[in-house]
Amino acid sequence: MTSLPRVTIITPFLNAEATLGEAIASVQAQTVADWELLLVDDGSTDDSVRIANDVAATDPRIKVLNRPPGSKRGAAAARNAGIEAGSGDLLAFLDADDLYEPHMLRTVLAAADANPEAAMIFGPTRWWYPDGERPDWIEPTDGLAGRLHQPPRLLRRLLLIQNGHVPCTCSVLLRRSAVSTVGGFEERFDLYEDQALWAKLFLRLPVFVTPVTLARYRQYSGSTSAAAERGVYDHMGKHPARAAFLDWVAQHLQESGLRGFHVRWTLRLARAPYVAPPTIGSRADRLILKIMMWTAKQRRRIRRKLVRASV
Repeated sequence: MTSLPRVTIITPFLNAEATLGEAIASVQAQTVADWELLLVDDGSTDDSVRIANDVAATDPRIKVLNRPPGSKRGAAAARNAGIEAGSGDLLAFLDADDLYEPHMLRTVLAAADANPEAAMIFGPTRWWYPDGERPDWIEPTDGLAGRLHQPPRLLRRLLLIQNGHVPCTCSVLLRRSAVSTVGGFEERFDLYEDQALWAKLFLRLPVFVTPVTLARYRQYSGSTSAAAERGVYDHMGKHPARAAFLDWVAQHLQESGLRGFHVRWTLRLARAPYVAPPTIGSRADRLILKIMMWTAKQRRRIRRKLVRASV
């Protein structure tokens, strides 16, 4: 009888023939072997499917998931399909153009064993410029690493105030039981599907942050993140996609009933740049909000300086 893998790694791919093989190789190079890799085809028309099938034919830990015609497309739906099809108690994700560091699984599994109450483990990511357009840089952990964070601290700090880096999908390990509790990726989003899942977890469950760099997030002119930043997305500033995400957070908080005073105020702060006129009540409310907005602005300014200095 074959034992089930401990970790299910999910890699959606769409016309990724140039990078998919390298991503798969970074999983095969892990220093632990107790994993399965699900390659989820999201409608590729290039040579990606052949590459995936060829590798799967030589490694029984690797499977190709061909989704039925008419299935909803996009990274969120593909990852959810992989979650449903996988068998590991732990879940990890790797996009087809990113790479795991060889120690990634060993690091997050050790952290999961040492922190059984943690629903999520994450660490810093290397922003990787393989063409040398800019020097690589590693996300700072901003004093968060090496400890367990109780909810909803990281929701407020990372997703709402933006005082620190949001976990990259390639540097995360989740417990399947936690994902089952909160639901998977939000398929309504194209850009914020990961942050919506993090928000649901941060709101309810403990999270451990490791200081170890876990993955390489490929940066190039044709990447999804680069294209998004040329349009409606700026990971450090105001943009329409974030407004829609914050509206979703407000609705989710309302529906969940898990709204404390600090979460409500932090959400007001996050949404204030998108509300005209601001929907704040008393003079005291407006003064508190003004102070909070000024503080958050100073923190973002410092973070931008640190990022620029690192490159």
